[in-house]
Amino acid sequence: MKIYRLKSAGMLAATVITLGLTACGGSSDASTTACTPKHSGIQTVAAGKLTVGVIDIPPFSSYNSGKPNGIDIAIVNKIAKDECLEPAYQQATYADAVQSIAGGNIDLAVGTIDATEKRLKAVDFSASTYLDGMGIVSKTGATTVADLEKMGKVGTIDGYLWVEDLKKILGDRLVTYPSSVELKADFDAGRLDADIDAYGVQVLQFKGAAGVKVALANEKPDPRVGAIAHAPEAAFPMTKGNTSLREALDAGITAQRTDGTITKLLTEAGLSEGLGKVASKQYVVPAS
Repeated sequence: MKIYRLKSAGMLAATVITLGLTACGGSSDASTTACTPKHSGIQTVAAGKLTVGVIDIPPFSSYNSGKPNGIDIAIVNKIAKDECLEPAYQQATYADAVQSIAGGNIDLAVGTIDATEKRLKAVDFSASTYLDGMGIVSKTGATTVADLEKMGKVGTIDGYLWVEDLKKILGDRLVTYPSSVELKADFDAGRLDADIDAYGVQVLQFKGAAGVKVALANEKPDPRVGAIAHAPEAAFPMTKGNTSLREALDAGITAQRTDGTITKLLTEAGLSEGLGKVASKQYVVPAS
């Protein structure tokens, strides 16, 4: 049997410190011996990790070639740190995020995902983070649906919750598009008087554009449009029935709403602080 001996006291000290590293990432400071989570017994897909699907919708979230950033990412990073969990991000889309959660592949997803009755059949939702507001872009400074009624052609994207209500108000003056790309192209070309899209997307799209105003329609609610009167609320869809994770997410989000963190993240991204005014009781979009 061979007996290996440490060659110096320095090597012995290094070994002791190495053995003292913790699951929270470790430290060269031997006095740091543990990470205490705010909530114990959190169940996740991978032990010690929080596996998150990232949908690309800047400024809320972007996978960014494996270096995720955005408002949602900042919120999740703080919660993960408080709960001694290592965030593990992977790319996701609106088409597969809910399925990935229901299939046990990820714990949650980020990217302005509205809480809806339909989605609640497959996943649970955390506390709301911010509103998924309706934006109005125009060169005339339009801020309300009443302003849109005075215009010629108005464009929006097919599938949004406000489309059917706007059709009743604007009739054939409302033109629908498959995505923001085609919508913005026609607005820029002067074929539309207004561009109606997700407010957060518009702020980034039209940043620095001269002579254009981006308004949050929800700041001046119109009872004729349900998505303005009752704005959808973004939240994190998560594994159904995972009470331990939901409690941690809810507590973390509520704390960041209360201390102003989420409002600061919104305004730093150039968005209206009005997006942070979610209802005291989460609004869940009814099934159509």
